[in-house]
Parts: sequence; structure tokens; C-alpha cells
Amino acid sequence: MRHRTLMTSLCRIVVLIALAVGPIAAVAADEPAELRVMTWNIWKGGRQDGDEIGPRKVIETIRESGAEIVALQETYGSGERIADELGYRFHPRGTNVSILSRHPIVEDLSVFEEFKCVGGLVELPDGKRIAFYSIWLPYAAEIWEAGTRDVADVDRMLAACAPSAVDLAAIREAIDRRLSDPKYDGVPIVIAGDFNSMSHLDYSAVARDDYRVEVDWPTSRVLGDAGYRDAWRECRPTIDRAADRTWTPRFPDQEQDRIDFVHYRGGSLRAVEARRIDDHPDRFPSDHAAVTIDFRFDRLPRDEVPLRLATYNIRHGEGNDRRVDLERTAAVLDELKPDFVGLQEVDLGAGRSGSVNQPRELGRMLGMHAAFGSFMDFQGGRYGMAILSKHPLTDVRALRLPDGNEPRIALLATARLPNDRTVTVVNVHFDWVDDDRFRFAQAQAVADELRRLDRPFVLLGDFNDTPESRTIELFRELAIEADKPQDDSFTFSAQRPVQEIDFVLFDRKANWQIDSVRVIDEPMASDHRPVLVEARLLPDPTDSGSGN
Repeated sequence: MRHRTLMTSLCRIVVLIALAVGPIAAVAADEPAELRVMTWNIWKGGRQDGDEIGPRKVIETIRESGAEIVALQETYGSGERIADELGYRFHPRGTNVSILSRHPIVEDLSVFEEFKCVGGLVELPDGKRIAFYSIWLPYAAEIWEAGTRDVADVDRMLAACAPSAVDLAAIREAIDRRLSDPKYDGVPIVIAGDFNSMSHLDYSAVARDDYRVEVDWPTSRVLGDAGYRDAWRECRPTIDRAADRTWTPRFPDQEQDRIDFVHYRGGSLRAVEARRIDDHPDRFPSDHAAVTIDFRFDRLPRDEVPLRLATYNIRHGEGNDRRVDLERTAAVLDELKPDFVGLQEVDLGAGRSGSVNQPRELGRMLGMHAAFGSFMDFQGGRYGMAILSKHPLTDVRALRLPDGNEPRIALLATARLPNDRTVTVVNVHFDWVDDDRFRFAQAQAVADELRRLDRPFVLLGDFNDTPESRTIELFRELAIEADKPQDDSFTFSAQRPVQEIDFVLFDRKANWQIDSVRVIDEPMASDHRPVLVEARLLPDPTDSGSGN
């Protein structure tokens, strides 16, 4: 590690503003500070285009990005020159991974193999510290060989990425041990680098148009299951393969994927903006795009989390005027300002709704994370249900239910809240016929799953049953119903409401406080009325209220 003369705080601020691509939002003295980090595999030391011009383009790209801390991979002898010309500190380990930092690196935190992991404790101008890691993970195939990423052979794809999961698990455990001393309590951890694997958050049901297959990538689970946040996906909730990809700007004929990540955990650090850099006036110098993340130090965690939760059967966007108008549906949802909303009767690519990916479009219009679960193939696409979330999702899964008059699932989406607690939203749409045998069998399957959950849950949806039914009574044993106003409890039909069949219920084991319940008078956008509940997840009196 080499230390350089520190600039004054004023000069540091001036340089940051001058070099940034687009201004960082101005922050008043009493508001949280900001920090920009980058991860970038610079490809053979950046020298692919020549020993002189290649590193020069790397230097120009980093300078123009405004990044203050950089996780480099494939440094290969170029790091010291890059750091010198930028005026950054250079913290290498082995030949591959290194850290460049505008701020002092006050302690080496490296773990695992030197070729794959380097870490340092970075001290910011205001005295805050960050444990920052640059990592490179292996890929067990030849990336240039045809067929190694063939979606028709998911097992082969998983096998190629399997070593990255093994190494990342070992790195995560080693970091936990290295930072176990109480002196690191409250220090945020950033793990950034070339993961050589894709993400289960990308290869999901809602993005099957892009990826053609759903894959539960083990590598992306390693950090997510340990409480780390995927900063890119947190800032960019709409999955878009072309906009997300980091591999590879130099070779457009290759399968384009997101394999370079910035994950973070702990303290009050929060990702607020993500950018990809993949162009240069004289040809981009690497086969990987660079990723920058802007972080803010928020005054978190909070002791309690206020949430707005809604359920709405949208009838694939078809209103009572018989027009399919998804923008109208989005406008109704926007008025509700939900943290979570469970949607029933949702189409993905079905002909009757214009072959639109409805969950992704609604998520895009509302700036929310979207999850989808399919009941069945339908009119050239799929028909099912969705969950939209203001908070980043960590896991989505479909629970297949006993068949009724149509196939049915329950959709479970787990999200990480601002105070780092997680909550699972469970969306249901049960069988509709008068005979409740199918419906009750489906409800029993959901109840069995709820009993197995080890985190707070919210159960919501179109139950197609009434308050006095055995279906609703079954769930009242496990959850507290959000009671609607007695004089305004009917949810169906929207124009002439005569039945209460849409419900929101809260896990009895968690410390929920229900503040208000409303049935929204919306007669046109669907044949159901939406239900909106305001509630708070209070700290569990048996623990600190944070964590998983």
C-alpha cells in the first residue's frame, strides 16, 4: 500500500465535481454524504489495444467516471501506472485484483487467495470507514467456445459457473471472520468484482422474454442470502438484459449478460444510483463494462418500518369499458403509493393484452421491482399473478397448488426493507366456483407453507371466498386480518360491490401494527376494487429488529 499527500477537503470536492460524468446531487452540510465506487475488469491490464494507448484509455475512463474507490480485476502490471496518473492510492494483491482509492487505505483486510481477493479499510474525509473488497471468481469453461452458455442446456451453464459459487462462499466466510473484531462493528462492507456468473434476480420469470429460461444461479445467492444487497438491481428495478449487461461491449456476438457486481451490507450505506460505462471515443478498452454505484450514508436503520400494502385483481388491464389499458391500471396503483402490491389476473405476452409483459411494464411505469408467477401458458404467452415491490427483492418463488378448474400457484416474494429486515409477501388467487373443495385444498397448501416460513409475512390476494368461509377462517389461525370498514368492505364487483373476497392478513408471530384499511372506490379500471392497508412492522421484542 502506498500513501500519497492528501489534498485538502476543498480541493477534493472541486476535483470530484470537475471529473464526474454528470453532477452528483448537491448535499447540504446536514445531509448524508455520498461516495462513488467502481468495479471494472480492465482486460489484460488494459493493454489489449497497445501497451501505451490501452492503459491511457483506462485512466481516462476512470477519471471521467468520478469514481473515488475502484475494484480492479486483471490489473496485470498496469495498476501502479494507473494509480500514479490518477493520483490515487494503489493497493494490490498478487497480479490480478487490486484497489485504487482517492482516500487513505488504512488497513489491509485481504482474505482468501491473493489472485482472487484483496481488501482494504478505506477512510473517508469525514472519518467514516468502509471495508472494500475487489474479487475475481473463476469460470469452469472456455467462454469463447460455442455452447457453454446455451440456454437449452441449463445444467452445463450451471456447471461452468459452479466454481464461482464455491469460491465466493469461502470468501464471504473469510471476510466474516476477518471483520469479527468489535472494532469493525458498524463498518459497511462492499464486495465488488468480476463474478463470472449471472444472477437469479435477472434470470427470473418476469424476464423470461430476455433470458428465455429461469435459472437459480447459486453464486448470486451466496451474498444475497447473507444479507448483502445487489446495488445495481436495487437501483435498477426493471430487468433489461441489454441495459444491464456488463459482458461484453467489445463482442456483441457473445451472449450479453450481467456478470460484474457491487454488493454491500451493513452500517447506514445505501445505493442511490447505478451506471454502466462501456464506451470511449477511441474504442472501449475492455471486454467488460465498468459499473459505478453512488452510495449515500442514510440515518438508518429505523426501529420500525411503515408499509403500504395493496391487493388488486387487475383483470389483465381490461376495464369495465372492455378496453385493455395498462397505463390506466398503473395510474390507479400510482395513486395508492404502495410498498408492495399483489396483482391477480396478470398476462405476460398473451395475445388478448397485446402480447405485453404486463408485470415488467407495470414495474417500469411505477419504478418498482416486479415478480411474476405463471398459472399456465395462454394465447402465446402466460397467465398468472405478480407482485410489485418498492423494496429490492431477494427471492421469488412459485408454490404450485392443487389443481382446480384452472392451474394455480401462490407467488412468494421476499424483500429487504430499509432497516435490513426481510419480509415475504404471499400472493394468492384461489379457485372461483361455488363448491369450495378445490379452493380449500389450495388454501391448505398455502397454510402449510406459511407455517414453514421463518420471517414475517403478509398474505394477500383474491381469495374468491367470503369472511365467514372456512378458507378465511383457516388463515385467521395463522394471521391477523386487516379488517375493512364495516360500511365499505365489499371488493367485487367494482361497479356494484356486493361481495368481500379480497383480503390482506399479517403474520401473527411478527410484531405488526395495522394503522388503516381502505377499499378504494375505483369503478372502471377492473372488475375488482383494490384494497390498501397501512401497517408498521415493529421491532421484535426478542431481538434487535435487524438482520434476516
